[in-house]
Amino acid sequence: MTWPGAPLALQIPWYWRWALRIEQRFETTVEQYAATAAAIAALLLLAGLLVVGGRWARERFADDVVRTVQWAAVTAATFVFTGFLVGVWELTAEVEAAFEFIAIGPSDLIRTLVTAIVFAGAYTATLLTRRAIAYGTRREMVSKHQQEIAHHIVQLVMFVPAIAFVVTLWGIPVESLFLGAGALGVVVGFAARKTLSGALSGFVILFARPFEVGDWITVSDREGIVTEVTLYNTQIRTFDEEHVLIPNDEVTGSEVTNFTRTDSLRLTTDVGIDYDADIAAAARVATEAMEECDAVNDTPSPDVIRRRFGDSEVVLRLRYWIQPPTIQHKWNAQNAVIEAVKAAFDREGIRIPFPQRELSNRPGTAVSPAGGDAAGERASGGDGTDETASGGDGTDETASGDAAADGGDP
Repeated sequence: MTWPGAPLALQIPWYWRWALRIEQRFETTVEQYAATAAAIAALLLLAGLLVVGGRWARERFADDVVRTVQWAAVTAATFVFTGFLVGVWELTAEVEAAFEFIAIGPSDLIRTLVTAIVFAGAYTATLLTRRAIAYGTRREMVSKHQQEIAHHIVQLVMFVPAIAFVVTLWGIPVESLFLGAGALGVVVGFAARKTLSGALSGFVILFARPFEVGDWITVSDREGIVTEVTLYNTQIRTFDEEHVLIPNDEVTGSEVTNFTRTDSLRLTTDVGIDYDADIAAAARVATEAMEECDAVNDTPSPDVIRRRFGDSEVVLRLRYWIQPPTIQHKWNAQNAVIEAVKAAFDREGIRIPFPQRELSNRPGTAVSPAGGDAAGERASGGDGTDETASGGDGTDETASGDAAADGGDP
């Protein structure tokens, strides 16, 4: 504020009065150059003192504290040096014109302060509620999955009203804001569609709860324990101790198997028996062997399914249950069942056959390489004795006729 006839010192802004005093002290160009040189020398001297003093201070104080004080002193000295040069060279009008575009008044400062307080309060509230929820998790009142859901809900509840309040405080036209947000949303939607898709998938996972932290799942050909679920990724720890981040949109777009959802889990193991073996007796022996395993549940009781005819064996499927369904329990049960069934079959003389192949020829169709009729003849060696072809697995393969020995068909 200015008054008619007031001195010049009262007619200029208060923050430029110090510059007026400096301008009055250095009127000639020589004095201005001398003042500039003296200011530069003072700044260099201060920098040297800070370096020397910093070495002394590091022996008594923490290094971070000393560095902070040094940078703060250099910053303050730089501002003073710049302001001094502005006054010496009479550049106050140019500097004021350069800063006219910000035009910060007392009301703007108050709005800025209130905005900072509002956002800081909202952020503090989310931190406090997250700690409270985490405390409930330790007390087994809230699961970790519910903790994530509650935290994101609190974030929305706190920050949406805070943003609306700040918009109203600064007098931003809501219509223009929505129009700009719509246009910006289209651009951002195309540029970050993968990220937005992951965020939406994260909300689907958090609220639909197909799995929770600590569950044993299989997703995207990865099997492991869920360690964390965020808005964008699901982290699992595989049984090879690998920590894998799977994008949530990939999780929702894939088939997810959750082994922890049930109280017990059924496992299957296939075993083959010889065609000459008694299938019913083999099934009974395998069932009794599984019932004796401590890692296998008594209820439901284990059973044996006659699954199929194989190339060299009749395949039996052993079915048994474990509880609780954990990967360690699964491995223990599988090891115990395989060892017990193998030992029981050995005691009862039930053979688990090797892969074997029998080569034979249709009667009356084989032709010898020399063009003679070799039907019904055995492949003979050079001394006229019969030969029997033995497979690589130890089983005998009888070659009937030269054509059959060569693997040929008529």
